[in-house]
Amino acid sequence: MVENFTLNEIFIIVYLPILLWMLGVVILFIKLARKYTFGNWTADNPNPYMLETFAMPRGTMRGILTMSLLFIVMLLETVNLVTKPGFEKAIEQLLTAFQMMLAFYFGSKVMHHVTKADERKTRAILEEIELEDRLEQDPNMHSLKSQ
Repeated sequence: MVENFTLNEIFIIVYLPILLWMLGVVILFIKLARKYTFGNWTADNPNPYMLETFAMPRGTMRGILTMSLLFIVMLLETVNLVTKPGFEKAIEQLLTAFQMMLAFYFGSKVMHHVTKADERKTRAILEEIELEDRLEQDPNMHSLKSQ
């Protein structure tokens, strides 16, 4: 187990990969912005993502942020395996932020699917009630329901 790193070694092991990742994310963002936000859209062919964040496909920014946080946390946890005890205490707040981000992301996805299922059930019940109301008003429609 490696216990003592110099500041230069910590910079190379931890901060340099993070800086390179951030540079890659900036380049990716610029390419996506050129394609979607500032693309060759016309009145006949409008940007279908105009109402989304930065006029990019839905979930692009969330995906970039999630992958970035995952990369940084995995890097820091890997470094934590080879450093002296105490390094994890220094990154504890970042790990907490990562856990909160995961809980929020997956929690919101679960709630989205639950509400969509409830909407479908509510529509089906509403259609059934409307059909029964129409049957009460027009007895000739009773033969349609039995079909």
